[in-house]
Amino acid sequence: MRQATCVLRWLAIAALSGIYVWLAYRTTASAQPTHLGALLAILPVALFALALAWKAARRIIAMATWSAAVVLLLLAWPVIEARFAWIYFIQHAGIFTLLAIGFGRTLAAGAEPMITRFARLAHDGRLAPEVVRYTRSVTILWTLFFAGMAAVSGILFGLGDLAHWSFFANLLTPTLVIATFAGEFIVRLRVLPAEIRTGFIESIRASIVAARGSAPPAC
Repeated sequence: MRQATCVLRWLAIAALSGIYVWLAYRTTASAQPTHLGALLAILPVALFALALAWKAARRIIAMATWSAAVVLLLLAWPVIEARFAWIYFIQHAGIFTLLAIGFGRTLAAGAEPMITRFARLAHDGRLAPEVVRYTRSVTILWTLFFAGMAAVSGILFGLGDLAHWSFFANLLTPTLVIATFAGEFIVRLRVLPAEIRTGFIESIRASIVAARGSAPPAC
């Protein structure tokens, strides 16, 4: 029963995410100011900020700040509606830029590569030398991937062709991320022996642990 609930939950999340991505693509590609486009651009950030404010140590102050920000957004709504594509661009290019910097910094001398850290979590701290070398290479791969995504996003948006940029940012980006993740896993199967490599699910769970700083949920 619990497993069925988990499956339904993930299917619902996937369906809602797909609808959101498609609507974001359609509204941005049209390059026409719309209430829906502006709302879709602002809503995820507003909800994320709301969650942070609700969990803040000084909740009352955080919620008051969030409410004031919402009021300012409503006052500036005509400007946001006319330029909502910029919000999408800042989110898309900004996230990949931060990821590239975050992964790239772990490649510095004396630092532990990001993917090595994930693998160490999955293997309870014990890693074979082959895994250490491989995970460093994968960290380099993801760093270059993130940097490339940010660069392409900036070039397409800078050219002013919102239709192609929206296709890249909203539809092609998740496809490329999934394809890169799957391609790396296939290479991992061929390069690392079964007794020392991390499985697909274990890799995802290790990533969640690293992001949350605690054990991931059962589903």
